[in-house]
Amino acid sequence: MKFALYGMPCAGKTTLLNALDGKIHIINGSSWLNKSTDGNFSRLPEDQKTEWRIKYTEYLMGIVDEHIISDGHYAFEDTVVFTAADGDIYDVFMYLYCEPEELLARLQTSEKNQKFANLTVDALSAWQNREIDELRLQCHKRNKDFYVLRSGKIKEAEFVEFIDAILSGFSSYHLAVNLADQIREWFPLPCELNIVDGDKTFINEDSFRLCSPGFTTTVFDGNFYTGYQSYCFEKETSSLSFKYQNLQSCTLNKLVWDKICNEQYVVLSAGVTSLWEKLGKQMGIPYVLASPLISADTKYYVAKLLRKFGYRVKGYGDSKNDLYLLKEADEGYLCLGKRMSRSLIDTDVSGFQLLYDTTPYVLADDNAAVAKDISICKSSSGINGSRLAQAHYNLGFQLGCHIRKVMPNKKTPVLVLERGGRFFGDGLYIGFGGQLYPYNPKKDILPELRSNLLLIVDSVINTGDSILQLIDKLKETYPEMQVCLATNVIQKEAISKLKDYALFAIRVSDNKFIGKRQRVQIGNSGPDTADRLFNLLDE
Repeated sequence: MKFALYGMPCAGKTTLLNALDGKIHIINGSSWLNKSTDGNFSRLPEDQKTEWRIKYTEYLMGIVDEHIISDGHYAFEDTVVFTAADGDIYDVFMYLYCEPEELLARLQTSEKNQKFANLTVDALSAWQNREIDELRLQCHKRNKDFYVLRSGKIKEAEFVEFIDAILSGFSSYHLAVNLADQIREWFPLPCELNIVDGDKTFINEDSFRLCSPGFTTTVFDGNFYTGYQSYCFEKETSSLSFKYQNLQSCTLNKLVWDKICNEQYVVLSAGVTSLWEKLGKQMGIPYVLASPLISADTKYYVAKLLRKFGYRVKGYGDSKNDLYLLKEADEGYLCLGKRMSRSLIDTDVSGFQLLYDTTPYVLADDNAAVAKDISICKSSSGINGSRLAQAHYNLGFQLGCHIRKVMPNKKTPVLVLERGGRFFGDGLYIGFGGQLYPYNPKKDILPELRSNLLLIVDSVINTGDSILQLIDKLKETYPEMQVCLATNVIQKEAISKLKDYALFAIRVSDNKFIGKRQRVQIGNSGPDTADRLFNLLDE
């Protein structure tokens, strides 16, 4: 078996490899390349470097009578040095991740790597994350195992133990093969099949947390969710005693159940096997496959294998551990519920269908500290101009921070309705993120949107009719678009009209009035919000 240990310069690869001395044949790629080029490798043109890297893989290919492990680099900043030959030669890929702050400190004291010592922590983080993402995809393409280790967290003895486990048969891919074979026995072709994550997807609760109160783990810090994290989690939980009686409080997730209840489905969970065996009997779930050893890559390979055999696959999940399953499935459904998994923050989830709770969220009910800004925004306050704009901005920011915890923001368009939504929308954008699109419905052409999720922001929603008209207009161009709404204030009667959309508001008002260019409210007419914001009211 041939292992590759990749990582950044100064990540600590040599330290780990030295722990294997005498147990497995260690080959240092950089040393071989330098020796083979009489110490001139670093000075060669890039095309010649590539030729020598391929010669190195040919050298490794010739070693057939023993297990070997070699270190390597995927890229140097924006220059990718990984070759197709690298991808083909190794059976198992491991990546040694190092915290960017620690990595920078090591680079600054390394004479050999001074050319990288002036990089920022953010630049090192982006470089490292790009390597992990791209190397993972290279492995997925070739059905290879990929494991992320953490420098400073994994001890040498633990590394040796993990290598021994792999040599003894541990494999995320081979586990997926066995799981796919079991599913094929249950569901003969032709078949459309739902592969459903367990905790926080099939059920609303996290069965493990429910039944092991007080237990904490750092295994999943970093959001890698490779087979190594699964391996460590299985070891941590193997001797735990669980409060199985707490499973009685578990409930079906109606958002998911309504979609799969009349179709063929399998619960594929990274949860504890014994917990899900009991849940299966308790809830009448006929087909359950659960193990802490089921990683994000295992789920991906299950979907890939089933599709290869001719199944049409729908994937359901709620976290980073389900991400690659959803991407590989013919249809991917991301279950957000009331709060998005922290593992998905800053993750691109475009292309998935989102399942989320449409119960309106009202910030005023949840945050008493915003009361001062709310009072400024009311028509009766008599406050206009920049002070009012600042209050709108503050409230938008607070609501945006909340929405960021609930909805994905990467590449999500934020369509701010001008003029009234201007300052509230700016604040929301700063708090939420996404991609900002100011839009005046009276004169602007709809922007080109590149996401299947849209957040529409308005300062005031009175009847809801204009919002519904805008949504209808959007659906003509983007029929699959999923729309969420954010507003400073919504009139109470409008909520029922917008019940099909996730709604986030600062407050709900019982009042309904027509905005006019006047300073005070008179009957059912009052000062126009945009005129107040821009200080354009008549004296």
